[in-house]
Amino acid sequence: MASSDGLQHILFENEIPAKVGDDLEEMYQSPFCVLEYFEIFREVHSLNALCISGGETAPRHIIVYSISGGEITVLNELVEIGQEYIQYFADTVFNRYPAITTVNFNCIKNEIGDLHYPWRLWKTSQDIVVTLPQSIESYHTQLGAQTQKHIRYYINRLQKEFVDFSFTISATHEADPAVISRIIEMNRLRMKVKNITSGFDNAFEARIIKFCRHYGLISTVSLNGKIVAGAICYEVGNQSYLEVISHDPAFNKYNAGQVCLYLTIKHLIETGKESFHMLWGENEYKYRFLGVKQELYFFSVYRSFSSKLLSIPRVTRHMCSYMFRQLDYLTKKYIINRLWKR
Repeated sequence: MASSDGLQHILFENEIPAKVGDDLEEMYQSPFCVLEYFEIFREVHSLNALCISGGETAPRHIIVYSISGGEITVLNELVEIGQEYIQYFADTVFNRYPAITTVNFNCIKNEIGDLHYPWRLWKTSQDIVVTLPQSIESYHTQLGAQTQKHIRYYINRLQKEFVDFSFTISATHEADPAVISRIIEMNRLRMKVKNITSGFDNAFEARIIKFCRHYGLISTVSLNGKIVAGAICYEVGNQSYLEVISHDPAFNKYNAGQVCLYLTIKHLIETGKESFHMLWGENEYKYRFLGVKQELYFFSVYRSFSSKLLSIPRVTRHMCSYMFRQLDYLTKKYIINRLWKR
């Protein structure tokens, strides 16, 4: 254990105890901050963690990281880590590892004012978050008038035209891998119709299935026994996160995906969840369902100014990629179509 300016830390290298993993989950309530995520999606099995406290028993932050070459990558994502703690973490790891030149934080929520080291911060993505009220009635009345009308219309139409209309929820070990695969396959079908390659390849699908055994919440809309829409979500604490929402293109006229999303949010409200994170991708439906954008930042801390200069090519590539994504979003939003309006 070490201390500085009132802060103390305990460092774990190569292995994180189960108790620290439990604290990590409880502290951040993010699927991107649990040991299973690091192992399944990041494929990092030799994990390091710096537990920072102010002398109290419970840690204030648990910063998990991996080391590759001359860089440290912080694995915590969709979290807010105050400037004081980032400064303390950088001091600690630069002192511990003399060969490290750069510390990278990805998808953190907060901007940074200043540090004792050279640094660079830029927008990398966004999380579209719905703050959930205490009742579905309160949520529904906050929706735009057109969205309220469409939701009522399509739910009534599905119930009228299909005797066996059903909405189903399953979680963790109750979730059927075949259902998860069906939801992903519907996503692939929709992307194929749009002439877009789906990001859900077989390897990613296998990881999702494995991760859902721990944190999965699967919702589906079925008509006459056939799944026509579904959502894959993750639940950690009182937070829920959307991995994918999809529907069978053969049922486009019923807006089954929108119905599934609405009923999923209804379930989250009824079970007392605090927030629903629809994550990255500024799709219009996320804003129609009351999502509010939270910017996410990539943040690098450099040991020296020379290290910062050497990072310029990487930063340039990132900025070009970000600008392309923004251009693609604006093109779809303002030029291609706007099917639903508030």
